[in-house]
Amino acid sequence: MYTLHILDDNEWLKLIDTEYTSYKKEYCPRAAAVTYLVYSGMSFVGYEGEYFPEQMADSYGNAFQVHQRPIKTAAIHKKWIRELNYFWYLLLVALPVDVYAHTYQFLLGEHDAILEGGAFFIPYMIAHWTLLLFTLLAPRVYYNLPSRYWIIYFKFIRINLVIHEYIYRLTLRKLTLWYRVCEFGIFVFAMYTLYGMFSDNHYQYQMISHDVSSTVLQIEE
Repeated sequence: MYTLHILDDNEWLKLIDTEYTSYKKEYCPRAAAVTYLVYSGMSFVGYEGEYFPEQMADSYGNAFQVHQRPIKTAAIHKKWIRELNYFWYLLLVALPVDVYAHTYQFLLGEHDAILEGGAFFIPYMIAHWTLLLFTLLAPRVYYNLPSRYWIIYFKFIRINLVIHEYIYRLTLRKLTLWYRVCEFGIFVFAMYTLYGMFSDNHYQYQMISHDVSSTVLQIEE
């Protein structure tokens, strides 16, 4: 479905091919589009150019559309990934389109169902953006670390892909509207309660620290 173009004489690209193939075989990911976006995006540095490889441009756009459904975004990605260098494409096109698509999904899901992901859409988004941030470290790893250490980075990426995949599957459960709304409401209430507890404890800690400091100063005087 998606094309991953590999250069046989590049160690980084061969490692990506091995990891991508192994991950798909072992986990059969439901989030196959995200899996492709991660590994194809990481492969960019192996070409050491400014523009994304033409051989993968269409697959990249198609994968983004599947990931951002029901919003039709393939044409946007296919056009601008060819017009802009990869860095500016990610910053000016991919990022804002992804934010818009996930805001839509937050409200109506991937299949136009209100709060389709229930309580797990927020953890899914946290896992998604965490995975994205780690993926963007690929140039640092490629240029600054010896090749013998690359596998550590790839294993770290796989762990995050597995976490992302597990949470994503929880957002695809078939739930009634009432259950989705209740589950999401309970999740928000739990997060608000935890935040309140943390804020109170932090305030009490500051007060205790202030009292201790004042006491020490009085003793010294």
